[in-house]
Amino acid sequence: MSSLVLDLQQEVLKPDCDILNSLRKAHLIAAKLKLAEFDLWIMSELNGYDGNHLRPPQYRTVKGSLKARNPYNGWIPVQLPNSKTEQFFCSNTLSMPISEIIELSNRSSGAFQMQLPAEAVNWIVTNSNMPVAMQIVLSVSAHYLKSIMEQVKNCLLEWTIKLEATGILGEDMRFSQEETNMAREIPQQINNYYGTVVNGDVSQSQVVSGDHNSIAFNYGQASDLMKKVRDSIEQEQLSDEDRESAMELISEAETKIAAQKKPGIIHAALSGLRDFLVAGGANVTAALVVQYLQTL
Repeated sequence: MSSLVLDLQQEVLKPDCDILNSLRKAHLIAAKLKLAEFDLWIMSELNGYDGNHLRPPQYRTVKGSLKARNPYNGWIPVQLPNSKTEQFFCSNTLSMPISEIIELSNRSSGAFQMQLPAEAVNWIVTNSNMPVAMQIVLSVSAHYLKSIMEQVKNCLLEWTIKLEATGILGEDMRFSQEETNMAREIPQQINNYYGTVVNGDVSQSQVVSGDHNSIAFNYGQASDLMKKVRDSIEQEQLSDEDRESAMELISEAETKIAAQKKPGIIHAALSGLRDFLVAGGANVTAALVVQYLQTL
């Protein structure tokens, strides 16, 4: 017997998850359960946040650096008067449909550029001592695009977990009246379903440079993950031996994170933990680790 909720849950967990199709399935579920507020978020992800009453969630906020196009030297950094001004101009929100974010991610290797309003460009040119007017853009790491897509999948997964835990499954493409009534007790606010975002506290970040890109490894996020893993592992049906082994692996990863070891070392520790959890059948906890590793 098929289940709308469990089918969506399994689809979101796939490494090659089709985010658009998953959101459409989520829209079907939300519409059948009459969850208008959560459905508004789903439709905003599908169609964009422009023109509706829902503000883009925090995970759609990106940060970058201002660059000006010098006719002789190409793109050069823009020096702003102070840190407050820099913070204002170097942060922006992506309100376009998730399909455009996916397309932008597919064609962006290291970074993408966002155009600034003419008023902003004029102010920057006037106040940054530029000898001549130049084209100015906000250059943003493409890592943010991947992070947004992962956060959407995380929201859908957390939502299906809460539905399943309440006994709402939608068998044979239908929801009973009892399931519809129970769904009213499920939180509809989207901020109940996403956790720490990539543009949050960066005080514990280490910049890891590649050939064409640089991303920030956030030790605070990794630490938050381990707290969720510890809480989740308590709910898993594991033998005493497997639970003890899992806790040892968790402690080992926490020690490496606390010591701020190299990201590659932490990645290896988390990958080993993931493999053990999958083999032991701790699927919900393994999914937390999998989702985090996919954002790196």
